[in-house]
Amino acid sequence: MSPRVGPSGPLSREKIVTAAVEVADEAGLAAMTMKRVAEQLGAGVMSLYRHVADKDELIESMVEQVSASYAYPERSGLGWREAMHTLARQDWAAFVAHPWMLTATATVTPPFGTASLAAMEWALTSLEELDLPPHAAARAVMTINNYVQGSARVVLGTRQADAADDPGRTWQQRLHSADLEAFPRLRHLIGEPIPAGDRDWFAEGLDLILDGVERTSARTG
Repeated sequence: MSPRVGPSGPLSREKIVTAAVEVADEAGLAAMTMKRVAEQLGAGVMSLYRHVADKDELIESMVEQVSASYAYPERSGLGWREAMHTLARQDWAAFVAHPWMLTATATVTPPFGTASLAAMEWALTSLEELDLPPHAAARAVMTINNYVQGSARVVLGTRQADAADDPGRTWQQRLHSADLEAFPRLRHLIGEPIPAGDRDWFAEGLDLILDGVERTSARTG
């Protein structure tokens, strides 16, 4: 009997995970079923179970594959603040390219493969120069992760995947024609135009968080 399985050749765990990522990218995580992945590969559904135990294990492997492809760069020469900006930009790119990751990382038991563990270690190592207590460093990383994910959800929700698309301007435009007579502070805010020109809203928001991390370091130090 030929070892080929459909048009994709012999099945492997890597091929199955790659196909699952492709399906989730196109149709979303909820539509990523074992049957849909099998169809993507031109294989039988039961043949997938020789390589992955179930859908949850497959999703864990998908997250791990994407995490590996967006691994953080060599830390040499990066200060802690620059490292956190690098981390945030890299994570942003992963979420924009693979929006299902927002759901997978929030609702699925976190995978602890090599890529995921390496990312955690990289982030904690980058903060060592601040001499934060371990739990404070972990909270800082988690807060940055939450900021990146929340920002990605907002921008993806407006069908704009570019971090340069300022949601502040979109928000201001949406409220510009609203009746704000009973809300004087909000009316004043909306009446004040956001300065023209490029504004890296993503970096500015991240810097607010990093300023707080730095102050925490100063207090604990």
